[in-house]
Amino acid sequence: MTTPRQSCAPERFSAHVGVQRLTDDGGRVRNFIAEVQVSCTDCGEPFHFLCPDTGFSFTRPTVNVGATMLHAPIAPGEAVLPDRIRFEVQRPVGSGS
Repeated sequence: MTTPRQSCAPERFSAHVGVQRLTDDGGRVRNFIAEVQVSCTDCGEPFHFLCPDTGFSFTRPTVNVGATMLHAPIAPGEAVLPDRIRFEVQRPVGSGS
């Protein structure tokens, strides 16, 4: 868990999403990446993303060094439905295993 730097209790949010085309040396588009940033509208405090690795990947989400920008690989069209779906639920502190 993290602690906000401001005394603001975030209730309103702003998100910025940019889409980048990644091209090869010949200028052909090879991949697309959505770049997402979220902040508190009231105080401007940036949110950071929990979990993804820092860096850049064409196959899985990653974040920048400060974890304030999510880089998510995307593609046009509809995706094939997955064979399995995985959900993770965090247990409350103090609950048994």
